[in-house]
Amino acid sequence: MTKTTAERTLDEAESLWLAGERQRAAEAFRRARLQAHQDGDAAAEAQSLLMLGDLEAESGLHAHAREAYADARSLLSAGGDGRGQAAILVRLGALAWRDGQEKDARQLYDSAREMFDGAGDLSGLAHVAKRLGHIERDCGRHDLALEHYGEALALYRRNNDTLGQANALKVAGGVRRRLGQADKAHAAFAEAVDLYREAGDALGEAAARRGQGHALQEMGDHAGARDALNAARHLFAASGDLRSEAETLVEFASLIAATESAAARRHARHAADLFRRMGDDGRAAEAEAIG
Repeated sequence: MTKTTAERTLDEAESLWLAGERQRAAEAFRRARLQAHQDGDAAAEAQSLLMLGDLEAESGLHAHAREAYADARSLLSAGGDGRGQAAILVRLGALAWRDGQEKDARQLYDSAREMFDGAGDLSGLAHVAKRLGHIERDCGRHDLALEHYGEALALYRRNNDTLGQANALKVAGGVRRRLGQADKAHAAFAEAVDLYREAGDALGEAAARRGQGHALQEMGDHAGARDALNAARHLFAASGDLRSEAETLVEFASLIAATESAAARRHARHAADLFRRMGDDGRAAEAEAIG
């Protein structure tokens, strides 16, 4: 099926975002929104606004993100899309939490949970549970975080949501690492890798392999960590995620520096080049110091 002009522009915006060109990505998302509006495609217009809001949120521009989410919610409300509105409430809850407003965040998550429950959306309920886990994790209440992640995983499994399961396992693996449970973290990341591959999510697989590499390093498995980080950096490169590729290259170079100094310097220089392309001279200098 031929993509619309707005859909092609959305693809361009996503590629720019991954390449670290956030300003150009934001402009492309706004252009996609206008194209969708002109075509009378409310779904594509709402998607453009959602993705613009996500970009603004990641960039720390929370007021702009809220504005984009509010516009998207109006479109979804007009179309009677309760699930979509609930998903926006989750995003607004995440913004509130980043701004230190725990009470507001929990209220927004509660509202989203009610809407997901009314729609019988198990994956939506799982997403809320995962977000509540993030609050507990960030507060250092790791046991409570794992309870929420476990609830999310169970709901995703009931709904046969492969990608959701992978995401829940990945964040649980991160908490296991914080608790010093490298073996359990590795098991969670390894299962996540398989699920991401099944879902065809190369970026998710890359992130899980990176986590797997960290856990293996903590377990003293240098060769296994090397293989995992090497696979992760190739996946990030193939997906166009320059920042994650550069960060993983730094970790990989640091890991092999003692035994493969020439290769480590080569990978570190590549990482430095990538950081400079994104305008991050500080990280570039750090990368060049390796080896």
